[in-house]
Amino acid sequence: MPPQEPVRRDELGRLEQRVTQLEDRVESESGLRAMMDLDQSRIMARLDAQDRLRQALADTQSDHTAALSHHTALLSDHTARLARLEDGQQRLEEGQRQLVHTVGTVRDGIETILVLLRDAE
Repeated sequence: MPPQEPVRRDELGRLEQRVTQLEDRVESESGLRAMMDLDQSRIMARLDAQDRLRQALADTQSDHTAALSHHTALLSDHTARLARLEDGQQRLEEGQRQLVHTVGTVRDGIETILVLLRDAE
């Protein structure tokens, strides 16, 4: 039996060495998993921040679209009002030209009457 004992000790030594290697490996992999968890947490935090930024951008774009629609409606209303004002201005100018012509005609008529009245005296 003594010859088997050194083999057993040798086997135990190898087993202890393998167990130690496995423990070292498990510890190393545990650290790697912890780093992976940390990396994943950082990635998730960035994705959450990007989601918030994207939502803020969508909200801002929606607000800008609403403001632009409002401004477009105001511009259309003001354009129609301006067209009516320009039309009214043209009619006023035409009326003024007619009035000037009529006043000139009346003046000519009055002068003619005055001349006739002077001649009749």
